[in-house]
Amino acid sequence: MSTVSELGIKVYFVDDVDYPITLKQMEKKPPFLFVRGKLPDFHKAMAVVGTRSCTEYGRNVTKRFTADLVRHGFVIVSGLAMGIDSVAHRTTLQNNGTTVAVLGSGVDVITPSSNYRLAQDIIQSGGAIVSTYPLGTKALRHHFPDRNVIIAGLCQGTLVTEGGKHSGALITAREAHELSREVFAVPNDINKYALSGTNSYIRNSKAKLVDSIVHILEDLKMETKTMRQALDLSHDERIIMEKLSSGGKDMDDLCDETTFDIPRLSELLLHLQLKNAVAQQNCKWVIT
Repeated sequence: MSTVSELGIKVYFVDDVDYPITLKQMEKKPPFLFVRGKLPDFHKAMAVVGTRSCTEYGRNVTKRFTADLVRHGFVIVSGLAMGIDSVAHRTTLQNNGTTVAVLGSGVDVITPSSNYRLAQDIIQSGGAIVSTYPLGTKALRHHFPDRNVIIAGLCQGTLVTEGGKHSGALITAREAHELSREVFAVPNDINKYALSGTNSYIRNSKAKLVDSIVHILEDLKMETKTMRQALDLSHDERIIMEKLSSGGKDMDDLCDETTFDIPRLSELLLHLQLKNAVAQQNCKWVIT
């Protein structure tokens, strides 16, 4: 492993001990990776991807699934693009998880530039920015299919939350399928043809339909204690968890976003604490 010290960039070669084992398992593994930040252990990693032109529905289901995946200990991998990718990265950070962004440019060329702050937050939170392209490489259209291969290759599964029939997210799903990794997709409104890519993948048996984290955990044979607790939540507790899935909130936030008064909120939060579902951090309630 060599280091580009002035930029804090590491280069991992395929025979390095810290080179991700999930990529080593690929037939056409990249010979090296440029990394800013800290590479996590990818033994429990999920790619969360989707369209740049996401709807409110797409944003909401991405927040929900990402928060649940983080709660169950998954590293979240995505592509730092606008839309679903950005939602997945931000939701991971809001829930104190670890996320990795794979670029179609050099790790010193953040694309889109509007996500520069997000990239810095990913690094500072203990995650990483990763690329197979040398420093200074600009993001070109033909780089993104290769970028999607790396996203799929790093993870044991890929979740597509929203995407059109020609979405780059479906390229990631296709690559995951060809790597014999699990592919999951959230169904979309049948009236929205432009975003029917996930429905098409499900119909053609290229992805497994999921509408709950439970389906993913069952398929991966991860029926953990945390999962059973999630199934035991009351209706009111589920409302609180849904509100917290988009990030930490204080009591005033929860009062504004629900119909519960302070005594009822306090009771519900106490119950959730006892189930190890939530915790208080920096005066805000977050999903654990």
